[in-house]
Amino acid sequence: MVDEQLHAINTESDYPHLEEKNDTMDHFSARRPRRRLLSGLLLLTLFFGCGLFSEALATVAIRGPYLQLGTMNSIVVRWRTDVPSVGRVLYGQSPTELVESVQGGEATDHEIHLSGLQPDTRYYYAVATSSEILSGDASHSFVTSPLAGTPKRTKVWVLGDSGTADKNAAAVRDGYYAYNTGQIPDFWLMLGDNAYTDGTDDEYQEAMFDMYPKMLRQSVVWSTLGNHDGRSADAITQSGAYYDIFTLPTDGAAGGLPSGTESYYSFDYGDIHFVCLESYATDRSAGGAMLTWLEQDLVSTNQKWIIAFWHHPPYTKGSHDSDLEVESTEMRENALPILENYGVDLVLSGHSHSYERSFLVDGH
Repeated sequence: MVDEQLHAINTESDYPHLEEKNDTMDHFSARRPRRRLLSGLLLLTLFFGCGLFSEALATVAIRGPYLQLGTMNSIVVRWRTDVPSVGRVLYGQSPTELVESVQGGEATDHEIHLSGLQPDTRYYYAVATSSEILSGDASHSFVTSPLAGTPKRTKVWVLGDSGTADKNAAAVRDGYYAYNTGQIPDFWLMLGDNAYTDGTDDEYQEAMFDMYPKMLRQSVVWSTLGNHDGRSADAITQSGAYYDIFTLPTDGAAGGLPSGTESYYSFDYGDIHFVCLESYATDRSAGGAMLTWLEQDLVSTNQKWIIAFWHHPPYTKGSHDSDLEVESTEMRENALPILENYGVDLVLSGHSHSYERSFLVDGH
């Protein structure tokens, strides 16, 4: 059971008595500096002695929690705290009975891997330190993936170039929430350019974590790299904000063939095989590592449906022209023949700021 000593965290505004005392201390120190200094030291000692300072300086979750790398039997829970702390996830199949727990090390960016889960099952969770719950209520839950190969009606939220962090992004979010009448998608895809203008950590905070906190704590998000994300990330070294923020499969942990990189990967959900490619900073040549892996991955899957996604669309005449931009042209000329040969059913892309869909195209 959850440790009875765990307690919910409040913000500093929940401790106005401390703020008032500090304000009062500053006010009187101007009039009686030496005397107030002595009494201030005494007050400080009293605070430490009775534990009020530890309460006022309690750890706060400033990012997340958010869900990554969901599979039939596992999931990754991530969050960020304002100060280093020991990370801990409590979980169970009832919001009032979080009977299991996994503890990590001391950090500000926490990443806890939950394993041994049952397929297609809802779990509730809370993120905590070793002594206090930071975030956790009935809305903190997820459903594990169904058994691979199992047909399931699947709802996926797909967002392209959503990283503006403005009223337009909020309108899309709210429109989806209203249309979806409170239902949570099985998972969601981000098609790149998730944070403008340079994909920095601060921009991700505004464009993703402050924009979609509800969805992030309930539904696993998968992503591909866009050109704006790539301005502060390096695909070769797997470094930068994008690679720091997302936990993506490199070893086939979510189904599919191991890619050895978070730049491109695959995963299974039910009887659907999803393939993520990287069209900005990775070699797009027909004989390169990514497209060689792609063909091998598609050879190895027996899933009924295949959906591929990446940032630069192979066909567009919107705000970008796929005949004039090398990323789109090379993905059309080099990646599509492989996908078509192995029966891809759908390709999803971002980059061109318009909504387009084509007639069925094969072998263009």
